[in-house]
Amino acid sequence: MTSDASDESPSLVVDRIRDCQENSDWEAAANLLADHVIDLLDHLNASQLTTLIAPFPQRWIEQSPGLWYAVGLVNARLQNIQNAINWLDKAVDYLQGETIHLDRLIWCFLELARLHYALDDFRLVKTYIDRAEALMQQSRPLKPLYEAFFHYMVGCLCADTGRTAEGWSYAQRSARQYRALRKHASEFRAWLAVCSFSRQVGDYQVALNAVEQARACYEEGQLESAAYEALLNAETHLAWYRGHLMEALAIAQMWVRFSRGGGFHRRRLYAHWMMGNVLRALERYEQALHYYEQARRIAAEHTPNFIRWIDAQESWLALLQGDYATAEALIQRALAAADHGLTMSFQVNLAVVELFTGRWRQAEEHLRESLAFYQQSQDRQATCAISFYLAYLHIERRARPGVALKILRPELRWLERCDNAYFPLWWHPEIVSRVAVFLLDAPEFHALARRFFRQPYLGDPGTRALRAMYPHARKAQHAEIAELLAARGELAPIDISTCDQIETNHVIAAAIERGLIAPAMLPLLFQRLRGVRQRDHENPTLVAIFLLHIQGVSSGDIAQRLHRSRSLISHSLQAIYETLGVSRAQGTRIDQRTALMQAARAEGLLL
Repeated sequence: MTSDASDESPSLVVDRIRDCQENSDWEAAANLLADHVIDLLDHLNASQLTTLIAPFPQRWIEQSPGLWYAVGLVNARLQNIQNAINWLDKAVDYLQGETIHLDRLIWCFLELARLHYALDDFRLVKTYIDRAEALMQQSRPLKPLYEAFFHYMVGCLCADTGRTAEGWSYAQRSARQYRALRKHASEFRAWLAVCSFSRQVGDYQVALNAVEQARACYEEGQLESAAYEALLNAETHLAWYRGHLMEALAIAQMWVRFSRGGGFHRRRLYAHWMMGNVLRALERYEQALHYYEQARRIAAEHTPNFIRWIDAQESWLALLQGDYATAEALIQRALAAADHGLTMSFQVNLAVVELFTGRWRQAEEHLRESLAFYQQSQDRQATCAISFYLAYLHIERRARPGVALKILRPELRWLERCDNAYFPLWWHPEIVSRVAVFLLDAPEFHALARRFFRQPYLGDPGTRALRAMYPHARKAQHAEIAELLAARGELAPIDISTCDQIETNHVIAAAIERGLIAPAMLPLLFQRLRGVRQRDHENPTLVAIFLLHIQGVSSGDIAQRLHRSRSLISHSLQAIYETLGVSRAQGTRIDQRTALMQAARAEGLLL
């Protein structure tokens, strides 16, 4: 097999090509360009490549197989995907009929695989990779550059066929090979692939190192703006995966602004889509929907295949807002256009809708099928999320604690090694909060459960879960729940179970259920209404008298219900009015009670 010459410096090659063009020696110019085009792609920017192609007469381009090959590769570099495919297909038809340039044929197959990957046509990607591999096997020894490109493309294919761990290995091998060849642009792309795989398998340290390596390639190779956008993409994803949401937001904002100045629609689409994901994680739902809608408009015009991904993200957004009908309609539409790998992803959304709508059997079937798929590919982010939803299903169905713990144990061990108890894929604070409450009772993972509540990712559902746990918790847990609530900037509920009279407890609980007061108001209410002789102690009876009185219950009925004398009720009411600064010297009893309620509301004691 012959090999294209590549010993001369790129600048010298460009000068020779231009000399030939100026002398109208088009055949020599075409041969030089075809021999050196792979090397020139790494050293010339888009404008320089365009300038190099422009002088060739169209008739020479039409009749020169070497130019079909070169022009196809240059168009690929310029993101003119369909033109590139057309020229490379033409070159393949010619090259398959001769044996002198098998290396060019291999490169055509690999480049066609990359172009069809950009079009999400993974069937053709595999076809071209297989054809390149077969040709490489019969054409040894190979150039290291060909092997590096092959390993990179196989890694890319693995990314979209559920072979995460395998893809990671190919991408690392490719990055090392490109580094040895000092091919900065190609090494840059390989390191970004390593970063992507590392995120998915949950090895954030390797991902961080890969991003650093990619940035070094970008700076050393003085790469173009497209590479900078790719770097912003990787950095946004990595910050999002690690739970560094404000950092992810700052990078995504920069990425969106940068993408608007470029001409590549797919990059602008990714920027807006990712911005929506980060805003959704920050619970800024209206803003997230705005960016998803922008991404949808770009996709509808330029990349219709991507609409199914936007449907999936908007489906999860609807899920977070409790709109299960919309969530299911969107994810069913996405599933209708999904291949097997996408089905395994999208049906997780459907399973969570089924969890919330009581379709336990269907939810479990979908979750277990997706879990098996992602376990095989070793995608740790996905298996972690799915395991939490399976555990939630068993917790809600009152299964033995050991059942849920067995499902969760491998993922919890992984989360213990991470710097955050967080996973971005399919994050649902309400479900994660319920599982985290369950884990507070599991000594093996008690510390990790506390991390969930001491971090900001659970939002209001985390606070509600702790408050709901409090009345049913063991006495020994009350202090811990209060401490976790305090860490979230919330007051702990009053432990009304310590009151002497059961009926007093019922009065207070009923007032909460009727919306007269909120649990968060109880500490202030107990502090404000203390008996004259018990200034240092809470007086649940006084609080119950107050709550019954403002609901219009007569003094006699209050006395009978709380098993107290009418005299005590009368004295207690007088103390309550004085405490809240309301006079009982004038007006009807209804006027007095209305004034008492207004005063209580003014102090934040009533809703």
